[in-house]
Amino acid sequence: MYKTILLDIDNTLLDYPKAEKYAIKATFEDFDFFSNGSESEFEEIKKEYKVINDLLWEKLEKGEITSTELKVERFRMLFEKANLSYSPEEFSKQYLKRLGEGAFLLDGAEEVCKYLYGKYKLGIVTNGMKEVQYSRIGKSPIGKYIDKIIISEEVGISKPNAGIFEYALKELGTEDKKEAIMVGDSLSADIQGGINFGIDTCWVNLKNDAPNDKIKPKYVVTKLEEICNIL
Repeated sequence: MYKTILLDIDNTLLDYPKAEKYAIKATFEDFDFFSNGSESEFEEIKKEYKVINDLLWEKLEKGEITSTELKVERFRMLFEKANLSYSPEEFSKQYLKRLGEGAFLLDGAEEVCKYLYGKYKLGIVTNGMKEVQYSRIGKSPIGKYIDKIIISEEVGISKPNAGIFEYALKELGTEDKKEAIMVGDSLSADIQGGINFGIDTCWVNLKNDAPNDKIKPKYVVTKLEEICNIL
């Protein structure tokens, strides 16, 4: 039935929290934080960063902020809160470089991509930063299985806006929406976005989160390997 599979990447194929944990620690080390700051201070800063970052990503999904603004604003807010004097612009640049090094696969990700490859057209659709996502996909074993990489920062449209899915299908040469399915972990971005565009969706619920009565995917998997039973 399907000919085109649209795949999210973060927390669907790649372990974003692991990449983020690595990148934030490495960047603070790069800026020599630990010559004066302690591990306990860093842990508090890291918690504050997560709160700020999550808030700004929600704004991005709502179209209230651009990815370019998000990159720097999260560190400007963090440094103001933590009373740090680093340049948000320079810190952001180094952080994105470090984040791009974090190509940590989730269990089953490579096997699923290998299984889908050749049977379907495969496209990544991500709200992530272009320099980060190209780097991570390129460093990972799954890159060779992907036909197209569609990144919101390049397209100028973020999930869940239907426009990015329309763009993705055009890039992949798919005219009939019935031939496409969106596979991702985020109910608000991936699943709602697919619904907004009018294509089938598969929720990758690896954490066994509670379902949302207002956002209903066609399929739900709790392990990546289960995708092979659907497609």
